[in-house]
Amino acid sequence: MRIEPGWSKTPETPVHSVQMASMRSTDQDHRRIRSILPQLATDPLPLPSSMDSLKILIWNCRGAGNNTFRRNMRELLNTHKPGIIILMETKVQFSSMGTFFTNMGFSASTIVDPIGRAGGIWLIWDTDQVNVRASAVSNQFIQATVHKEDFEEWVLNAVYASPNPLSRDTLWDNLEDSASQMNKPWLVMGDFNDFAHQNERRSFSQSHNQHRTQRFRERINNCNLLDLGSVGPRFTWTNNRQGMANTMERLDRALCNDQWQALFPEGTVRILPRTYSDHSPLVVYTQEVVASYGF
Repeated sequence: MRIEPGWSKTPETPVHSVQMASMRSTDQDHRRIRSILPQLATDPLPLPSSMDSLKILIWNCRGAGNNTFRRNMRELLNTHKPGIIILMETKVQFSSMGTFFTNMGFSASTIVDPIGRAGGIWLIWDTDQVNVRASAVSNQFIQATVHKEDFEEWVLNAVYASPNPLSRDTLWDNLEDSASQMNKPWLVMGDFNDFAHQNERRSFSQSHNQHRTQRFRERINNCNLLDLGSVGPRFTWTNNRQGMANTMERLDRALCNDQWQALFPEGTVRILPRTYSDHSPLVVYTQEVVASYGF
């Protein structure tokens, strides 16, 4: 226990020094310390304060606007309190949500609405926590600059990679162009519709095209990006089939450049359990260390 002196604000008041001594003997104190040390070794360490942490919730929700989505979204926001939300494959117009996000405290957005019921990327943020300025958009990404008080500006790319290989190549061409000019911390996150290693897929069906997996890794390296890794479930997507027909893959992730990692050395990705969608929501913490318990 640390005892700090209190100082009077009135100059005329004398300052008193108080000394405190234990009522137990030294031997008794030593025995007490030895008795509680084993308990301290097994107790989980307290989580650090998250006051300066920006949390980003990203989710391929596979359809927004219905009551089930709203209920799940409200629970995610109340539980994790993100400053930025990224939703992909929304399949409906943003206007169909009415004032839902405004009522939840998210008053600003940059939107790429779906074409028909295909695609859609919504970047939504709480202006009390963070400022976001979009600089480029397409049907596969939104690029924006993120500013939070007392922190250096950094660049965010919210990605929804097309299932079509040719369209996906166009996305990576754009990302490589951005990487060649990037002079700020950079975070690229979303559904890449690819995975980097065979251990990121579990299936009884024919193995994945290894050339495609290698090409995905090459594209990441060409952009000088690092995988932030994750805690939580190993896979982020399932085909929802049963038994031998089931396939699970890690399609959703967060990548960053060296500058972003240096700016946020404790940056962490947490994969949440799947509920409404066949994709898991992800939360990126810029500052906070996420414990491996309490999911």
